[in-house]
Amino acid sequence: MFRTENTDTGNVPEPRAPHPPGRWTARARRVRNEAGLYLLRGAATAIGSTIVAYGTLWIQAR
Repeated sequence: MFRTENTDTGNVPEPRAPHPPGRWTARARRVRNEAGLYLLRGAATAIGSTIVAYGTLWIQAR
């Protein structure tokens, strides 16, 4: 037996079984996914608006 081997298994906690998803868990997951889509859409709109505004100012400055 090597010295680096750990033979003590008495302190290893039992893995917890995941509880079945309930109604509120599914609803929370759906709301989180929808919120992520809205945030992504808002960020894309903000970036697009910035590009259009910069382009408009650049064209006017020429």
